[in-house]
Amino acid sequence: MKHHIPNLLTIFRIIITPFFIYSFFQPGLSWRIIMLFVFVFSTLTDKVDGFLARKYGWESALGKFLDPLADKVLITSAFICLIFIDYIDIWMVAVIVVRDLAVTWLRSYGQKIAKPVKTLEIARWKTGVQTVVLYIAFAYLIIKSLLERYGIESIIITRIDEWRLIWLCMLIAALFTFVTGIIYIYKNKHLFQSAH
Repeated sequence: MKHHIPNLLTIFRIIITPFFIYSFFQPGLSWRIIMLFVFVFSTLTDKVDGFLARKYGWESALGKFLDPLADKVLITSAFICLIFIDYIDIWMVAVIVVRDLAVTWLRSYGQKIAKPVKTLEIARWKTGVQTVVLYIAFAYLIIKSLLERYGIESIIITRIDEWRLIWLCMLIAALFTFVTGIIYIYKNKHLFQSAH
């Protein structure tokens, strides 16, 4: 039973994503804090299930499929939520989704022709950059809700809105994600050559 723990944690991350979305769109500071808690909890369980799988040899084909899927479901959902409050543009999320679909297809194709695609270190950086951008956005939302609750005006918040700093952070994440996709294709161009 223990060897199923990583997969159960991964599945749980997928299951609680709708609750994250629900809490995101609820008004008030309390819901903002709950939203952040759910997101933090999800990212922590990602680290835990990966650690358990490696340390105790509980890795499985199902886990290798579900783990990146759970990451994509949570992170993409979070970015889509930011679109609805006009913090980022839809094309930025489209870049991330298309890149993930392309790399997923590349992995599937590599597996089909018995030439597995290795996970690149830059892909982990990509996930890290996206997660940091989301933490910045969520922290900003919570601070803004806190100031609104107590009727406090902040020049810093005003400047962040005027300069669209969250949008700029997302622009960096989208461009970095696009670059990692190009690198994946370049590093695995031999897969296409072997098809001829």
